[in-house]
Amino acid sequence: MKRLSLFFSLAFLLLCAAPLIALAVLGPAEPAANQTLAAAPRLTEADGGFNGDFLTELAAYVEERFGFRQELITLDARLTAAVFRESATDSVVLGREGWLFYGETLADYQGTAPLSDRELWAAARTLALVQEQAAEAGADFRFVLAPNKNTLYPQYMPARYRASEAPSNWERLREELDRQGVAYVDLIPVLAAEPEPVYYRTDSHWTPYGSALAHDAILASLGVPAGLAEEPFAMGEHLGDLQEMLYPADTTPEASPTLARARAFTHLGAFRSPEDLTIRTESEGPLGSLLMFRDSFGNTLYADLAESFSRACFSRAMPIRLDMLAEEGADTLVLELVERNLARLATEAPVMEAPRRELPADAAQAPEAVALACREASPLEGLACYTGTVERLDTDSPVYVALDGVCYEASPAGDGAGAFTLYGPAAQSAAVYYRLDGRWLRADAAL
Repeated sequence: MKRLSLFFSLAFLLLCAAPLIALAVLGPAEPAANQTLAAAPRLTEADGGFNGDFLTELAAYVEERFGFRQELITLDARLTAAVFRESATDSVVLGREGWLFYGETLADYQGTAPLSDRELWAAARTLALVQEQAAEAGADFRFVLAPNKNTLYPQYMPARYRASEAPSNWERLREELDRQGVAYVDLIPVLAAEPEPVYYRTDSHWTPYGSALAHDAILASLGVPAGLAEEPFAMGEHLGDLQEMLYPADTTPEASPTLARARAFTHLGAFRSPEDLTIRTESEGPLGSLLMFRDSFGNTLYADLAESFSRACFSRAMPIRLDMLAEEGADTLVLELVERNLARLATEAPVMEAPRRELPADAAQAPEAVALACREASPLEGLACYTGTVERLDTDSPVYVALDGVCYEASPAGDGAGAFTLYGPAAQSAAVYYRLDGRWLRADAAL
């Protein structure tokens, strides 16, 4: 009996030690999907002194890098899904019929984080200012929304998550864009009209066929006929990002409709992957020069558009930089953004020189001053960056800032309601103008 107890004790200890033995013999586990795992700790600092956080860093390293980590995570996720019909991670929603959804889209789906009326107006106004500067540079502007996957395919969402019956953030923003005259491409009706899914079951993004449909819709909005989605597609393979997040050891690919022919464009400069911060291309396409700001949905869309424009620059810079318009000589400007990130339009001001405006002639003195922060070192050479917040103003009020008596309109974007951001010349004096209860007020601003 004692021998049997000893045997099971040793077996248990060996099982517990197996991940550490694997770490020592096979090396550290590699990250899956977009994971960033702890780096190996150093015993000493750069100056040669002892690293006081060595044990803490070592514990984090072992916890995230032990052997068979991905296999054990996958096993746990499979058991959780089979027994409880639940996802083992909040990042992934376990849907019906093998469909997976990105957890960060739940707020949109359930309507639990509606944008305020001010945020909606500010998002649309910021896009209107971008469109205005693009027009001054001789470029056509289009805002392109990439829908959340569960916006298109709610029938595959788990029943415990109820879809909101209220208008979505995008539906409300779209109305505001119409009011402010901002040109946009709504891909929801285009993609929803397809009888077969145009998003992957195990990925948060559209398929190459879905991307081709988006390409054709963007060009149609520019008045250019396009039929990329009508070309032949062959079945390839794709490993979904959501599958990697939930089942990191499962490398079973999903079928992927891929353009059957070779691409007809050339990369300019170094190219490593579609995730590159900046990608430049040239082709014999019929259109001129494109500057596109994009997110991960552009990983496939960029290749489609690269064939249609003779020169193109695709940037993942956030906030977007409008000074690139002149640098690239672009005659078309596209801003693509996924639905779940619409709030960023009201929080991340574009890097652009503020447009001049006329000073409101009938502005009354505001009862309170506005704190105006000035950062002279900004991304735009010769211009300072001014930021501030107006505590109370009308929902649809722009914010003007007078710098040494010259009036500029700020982007109504920043951290918090009533925030604004402006890139303008360095000044000795400043005042902030805004509307409250329908009348203009002038607030002193201390620099």
